Amino acid sequence: MLSVAFACTIAAATSLPARADISVAGGAYTSTSPSATGGAVMISSGASIPAVPVELQATLFVPLAKQGGYAITGEVRGFTGGGFGGAFVGAGAGIGNLSANQAPGPVFTVFAGKQIAPFTAIEIRVIQSTREGGTTAGFLGLRFTF
Repeated sequence: MLSVAFACTIAAATSLPARADISVAGGAYTSTSPSATGGAVMISSGASIPAVPVELQATLFVPLAKQGGYAITGEVRGFTGGGFGGAFVGAGAGIGNLSANQAPGPVFTVFAGKQIAPFTAIEIRVIQSTREGGTTAGFLGLRFTF
């Protein structure tokens, strides 16, 4: 009984509350099948885990190109540290309809970025729709974090 109370006390003392962030990004978008070029917007909400340099986030990605569509992904974003101040990399998976036939299906994403000013980062992202007729899409834009 005492060991359970001690373990709970240690866990409470070492755990720190997660900090939630909301980010909005805008930039250039291009995709393969269907071939489309235009803009895109992205909204992310995440919570960092202070004990490790990782953030869990959910992202809504919406291309403003002729084909349109969406991708909703759950992502893990890690911070590189080690002299690369403000740099990050990440990956995620979810659902979207970026395919030529606009049918929803699985999507995967990888991304990287670098802080260029307070609350501002440049980000590059690749999204792959695995549905038949799916697209490979690229995004390059600015991310503003609030």
